[in-house]
Amino acid sequence: MINSKGVDLEQQQTIQNEVTISGKGLMLGDSVSLTLKPAPPDHGIVFYRTDLPGVPGVEVCPENYAAEIPRCTSLRSGDAMVSSIEHILSALAGIGVDNAKIDLNASEPPAVDGSALPYVNLIKEAEVVPQDAPRHFIEFEHPFAVYEANKQLILLPSDSFQVSFTYDHPQLPPQVATFAIDPETYANEIAPARSFCFNNEIEMLRERGIGKGANYDNVVVIDDDGQASDTLRFENEFVRHKILDLIGDLHLGRWLPKAHVIAIRSGHDLHAQLVRALAEKGLTRHRQTEPVEVLDIYRVLPHRYPMCMLDRVVEYENGKRAVGIKNLTYNEQFFQGHFPGQPVMPGVLQIEALAQLGAWLLLRELGAEGQVGYFAKIEEARFRRTVIPGDQLRLEAKILQRRKRLARIEGKAYVGDELAAEGVLTIVLGQTPTE
Repeated sequence: MINSKGVDLEQQQTIQNEVTISGKGLMLGDSVSLTLKPAPPDHGIVFYRTDLPGVPGVEVCPENYAAEIPRCTSLRSGDAMVSSIEHILSALAGIGVDNAKIDLNASEPPAVDGSALPYVNLIKEAEVVPQDAPRHFIEFEHPFAVYEANKQLILLPSDSFQVSFTYDHPQLPPQVATFAIDPETYANEIAPARSFCFNNEIEMLRERGIGKGANYDNVVVIDDDGQASDTLRFENEFVRHKILDLIGDLHLGRWLPKAHVIAIRSGHDLHAQLVRALAEKGLTRHRQTEPVEVLDIYRVLPHRYPMCMLDRVVEYENGKRAVGIKNLTYNEQFFQGHFPGQPVMPGVLQIEALAQLGAWLLLRELGAEGQVGYFAKIEEARFRRTVIPGDQLRLEAKILQRRKRLARIEGKAYVGDELAAEGVLTIVLGQTPTE
């Protein structure tokens, strides 16, 4: 599908250049610098806490959702937490950026003017570029809904993404809006809408220790008579901001749904409940089932015959797990000298094959050009059966723990349904040796 500007809406996109924005976080008020960076296909959106040891990453996904701070959206992975992320996620989703790395030196992005427009401008400055990979969507055949008291969130199957939102509050007339979301509509009609609160909420927020970075420059305050503290950018700016938040929260599912989303009085908690419900149905996880052949593996790994232990990758979940295949023939060089009368694949090479699969998964996600994965540790290695010529070794690698340059990987190798070898491998990234 091509839009009016000639952009292929079915292809993934990232940004061309690194860009930085600074300010104070809305909820905790800490000074923060945020840098937006390009990322490879299927990387998704990952926050990196540069102020924490090891620069841990926090992937935007349903599994990492955490109700850490009220009235905003937070994620946690291990000891690393990010909060108030809905505005930048909304901008990325609205403009159509699928893959990006976001460096943060505090727990929340800058509040800027309380809207997503500064982030839209930042993304445009970075230049959105297409990638040679198909875009993923959350797709389903039947209506999907979550409810909570008088709040409702309904997804109707559709060929495109559109939102209808009904917002009402005792101090305001009801506001209703519907938008078909594309980058141009988002940038002009949704992104400029600012955060708002009611003056009778301010003391409550202060007592809860939040809103420390809020001021009249980044929040529109509504008094008891429904009067706003600043000239509104739209007559219905408040419902537009609710749509802005909803788009950001839906991006927790990694991709936007092909749906007409109908929201009635919904907020962050109900949005997260919907995304978790979609995840429980298996709708938010993409598995790449198109085989990755050896020439593509060579583009990531430096290993070559006879030391490349991967013939193909048949399935992977980016940043999570991968399944690879090694077909064993009598011509493998190690069979010539390892029990030549009755050849057996050395157990250490089975572990090497698992490590190569784990390193491929790690390097592919990080887009770490000019780097290679080295063994740092092998734990709990066990060998269950012999592997001989004619066997097909099915390799499974799962990332258990990851920091910027180090990962612990659980590896298992099978012949048919029989477990042949297993172990927990620690891999550290280093520069490719030069000749």
